[in-house]
Amino acid sequence: MRGVPGVHREGRGGGQCADSPSAGLPHAGRRLWHAIHTRSRHERSVSAHLNQSGVETYVPLRWVWHRWSDRRKLIQVPALAGYVLVRCRIDPALRAAIKKTPGVVGIVSVDGRPCVIPEEEVGSLRILLESRVDVEQVAPLQTGEKVRIVAGPLTGAVGTLQRLDQHGRRLIVSITHIGLAFSANVHFADAEAVRSS
Repeated sequence: MRGVPGVHREGRGGGQCADSPSAGLPHAGRRLWHAIHTRSRHERSVSAHLNQSGVETYVPLRWVWHRWSDRRKLIQVPALAGYVLVRCRIDPALRAAIKKTPGVVGIVSVDGRPCVIPEEEVGSLRILLESRVDVEQVAPLQTGEKVRIVAGPLTGAVGTLQRLDQHGRRLIVSITHIGLAFSANVHFADAEAVRSS
């Protein structure tokens, strides 16, 4: 998952998951942080629904400049687009209720077990975002990974990530066609990894 160390989308390795041997008995009965995957732009509505059900939620927000045709304005947007963090003990009943919440795609899990986000990571994220320093999400992509461009003039193109620039903010993507290679600068936010099905 972008921006939260140790947490992965459902079905991918890594992260510590509830009820796993590594989670162990010390977690029994404790309210732990988990990530809920939401539909695009549904973070706040999902958070509101879960709050009404008594679930503690956290939607990390960051400040960005938004440009309209006639002006620019500093606004808050979700720092982890498509995710809401929840602090709870996920039992079968609550898990079912979360999954039925409008806008929820699923609970971030590995092998069917909700992944646990360490308290200190959530705390560090809060400190970072509340400081109002210039925060930019970094690319979760690896060199050599196959990527698809999802925004901008190259939308739909698929290529291989050749390298990140020294600041890790731009991708150099090689797009091969009829035996020729082309490279283009693409902002990391405009690319996503192509997962094998």
